[in-house]
Amino acid sequence: MRSFITILITVAVAQTVAAQEGKTFTNTLGMKFARIDAGTFTMGQGDAAPKTRPEWNERDYDEAPAHRVNISKAFYLGIHEVTNAQYEAFDPKHKSLRGKRNSSKEDDDPVAYVTWHDAVAFCAWLAKKEGKPYRLPTEAEWEYACRSGTTTKFHTGNTLIANEANLARLGFDGNPRRVGAYKPNAWGLHDTHGNVAEWCIDWHGPYEAGEETDPVGRATGYARVVRGWSTLRTNLSPERYARSANRSGHLPEDANAYTGFRVVLGEMPKSKPLPFVQEPYQKNVKQTPPPHPRPLSLGGERGEKAKPYYIKYAIDGNNPKIAKDSWGSIFSQHNHYSAVCVCPNGDVLACWYTCVSESGRELAQACSRLRAGSDKWDEACLFFDVPDVNDHAPVLFCDGKRIFHFATQSLFGWDNSSNIVRWSDDNGVTWSHPKIMLTRDDPQRLSQPCSAFQAKDGTLVLACDGDNHVDERLMISKDRGLTWKVAKGDMRKAYGGKYVIHPAVVPTSDGAILSFLRGPHPMPVLTSKDWGDTWEATTTPFPGIGTGQKIAAVRLASGAILMCSQDNKKSIVDGGTYAALSLDDGKTWSHVRKVEGVGGYMSVAQAQDRVIYLFGTRMGCAVFNEAWVREGKKVGE
Repeated sequence: MRSFITILITVAVAQTVAAQEGKTFTNTLGMKFARIDAGTFTMGQGDAAPKTRPEWNERDYDEAPAHRVNISKAFYLGIHEVTNAQYEAFDPKHKSLRGKRNSSKEDDDPVAYVTWHDAVAFCAWLAKKEGKPYRLPTEAEWEYACRSGTTTKFHTGNTLIANEANLARLGFDGNPRRVGAYKPNAWGLHDTHGNVAEWCIDWHGPYEAGEETDPVGRATGYARVVRGWSTLRTNLSPERYARSANRSGHLPEDANAYTGFRVVLGEMPKSKPLPFVQEPYQKNVKQTPPPHPRPLSLGGERGEKAKPYYIKYAIDGNNPKIAKDSWGSIFSQHNHYSAVCVCPNGDVLACWYTCVSESGRELAQACSRLRAGSDKWDEACLFFDVPDVNDHAPVLFCDGKRIFHFATQSLFGWDNSSNIVRWSDDNGVTWSHPKIMLTRDDPQRLSQPCSAFQAKDGTLVLACDGDNHVDERLMISKDRGLTWKVAKGDMRKAYGGKYVIHPAVVPTSDGAILSFLRGPHPMPVLTSKDWGDTWEATTTPFPGIGTGQKIAAVRLASGAILMCSQDNKKSIVDGGTYAALSLDDGKTWSHVRKVEGVGGYMSVAQAQDRVIYLFGTRMGCAVFNEAWVREGKKVGE
């Protein structure tokens, strides 16, 4: 039996439609709505992902395949984006956020600094207040209304000039303008290109070929769709991102200066969402303990009795492959900044960021899996991507049961970042929803995660570069990643203000933390005995490293510290990559060996069978054990 409230809402909608034989409607907040009649349109752009740079300059992979969509019922859509004054009738406290990072200030400016949840809550409040079915638009409804019958890039045609939309110009952010300051489209809607971007109700996910009726997106995901673009600066022309077909997104908790929303009056479509799409690395994953340890890797407490073990996955051999001329979802153009971990089932998971430009909005994270017992890495595939957000700086860490994935949500290249974490308890098949650890508006905001470890007491330690590369600090979690604290100590300041970057951190036997840093020659190392609140600086006997290089370090099961870097001065192993071993917490380095086939931004992890995996962004991987490193000479000999 239909509830009394449902009947009231249905009657209210019918009365509204009856009274609306005109084309507009104004509610009790003064919000104006236009009637959008049912119809059919082509959603998206392109038949498949771009295959060339010129194609990619025009569109993104997630806009294809373009497909016919039927909007079966009329609905009302806000003529304007929701304003500060309208939103603050629901949430008066929001007024304190006006003008933050040059966001909107005036009553009739579009509201910003609202999460997806805030926008949904506003719609629910308004629906209860008026007894009408207010909600966010579906992505299909939004594009249909934005196009307003056009098939061109914009509702204005194939060009969008400065007096037609409020976008960032010349690489700098603009300020939002009052709603309605620009001419509307043919259906009476203002600012569907520019001003602020707008939340939609859908989870972001790939399109499917074939005609659809009233699509509502995917059943789940980690990013909610955002449409229309904004005054946010871009590395490519802002018009590219403001096209009718372009799909952006944010984590639903990511309130920022550039995103607001507009409201639909109409019942939610009854369509079922499409299922979540697994990437290849998530498929056919064994949920069993790792196979028996390799006999070659066994040894005594410190590995002294083990037989030396070494395998190189050659650059053109069994290493991860990225298809040639890939222009999304992963890119053959530029791959950088690696992370690696060994899963509880013995698989090795490696990831890195993939892009055309390091500062680009296309930047996503790719990955490959080396399955336990296999000698061949899977072909590379997408690991993580929030569309049109720079998903920078992956770090992976496994505590033996759970895999942690750290990254950023960056809006100005790799800066203006929120740091995020998610985790998997089934060897990377499924993941928790990404959690924002530290927002881009926090006074202590940071940028790129660089390395992580777990202390003996279970504390998680994450080392990060500072926002705009002004400092280097630790983030600390005592509750397995649920909450985080930023340490007081700035490694850069402790090293005399010199440009040091990308800390590789490891614990010592007495509970201190060592941090190896890229920068001056010789390589700096800092020590903290208070969880990063203060640092003592010294140097190592190793050469400094520079652009395109990143140190990797890990405390091995034996208690030894392994540090891997590049011999830029040809003073350690006559050039190239090396692995160095310290048996006394970094005071001296008793063994060092050259490692072939691995370079760039490196990462390292040790498996339960004590085999070590060193992975680099040139898609090379070396596999060895401590006994192999112990055959090396003492540093300085």
